Amino acid sequence: MLGDLLLLLVLLPVSFILNALAHELGHAIAGKLVGLTIHRIAIVTDLRKAPVKPLFTVGDTEFYLAANSLVSFITTSGVAFSQHPLKAIFFNLAGPLSGAVVGALFVVYAVGFTATTFVNVIAVCVAVFYVIMDLANLKPELQAYDTPSDGWKVREAWRRFQAQKRV
Repeated sequence: MLGDLLLLLVLLPVSFILNALAHELGHAIAGKLVGLTIHRIAIVTDLRKAPVKPLFTVGDTEFYLAANSLVSFITTSGVAFSQHPLKAIFFNLAGPLSGAVVGALFVVYAVGFTATTFVNVIAVCVAVFYVIMDLANLKPELQAYDTPSDGWKVREAWRRFQAQKRV
């Protein structure tokens, strides 16, 4: 039991970073598929407060990671989403859905790798939190750091798509 609890205490903060990374990688992979150039994937406290050097670079993409992350985002260029609303929808859905999948995988950990009921219950609660958090990002009304949610961006892209169909 103590081993399971210690493993859970290590996995909780790691899972938070993995969930944010999965969310942003979901956007990045979808972005690549629709023709975007991915410049930066950041999971940090706030790059606006102090300059931070990238932890590593893959191709032309810089990765900024911090254990105490509160903000995650990617920077891109290459496609005018106003002209391609279906690409915008695909790109903006990919992040929350990827994060929700990681949350669901945490359930697999909870029910498959520990024998301690208390630890399993905590792990399932954390997994449900991640899934809800990622899917809540699809609500158009949400906003963080003066940035619209993925759901708002999907709704606006859908409106542009519908308007283009009418023309």
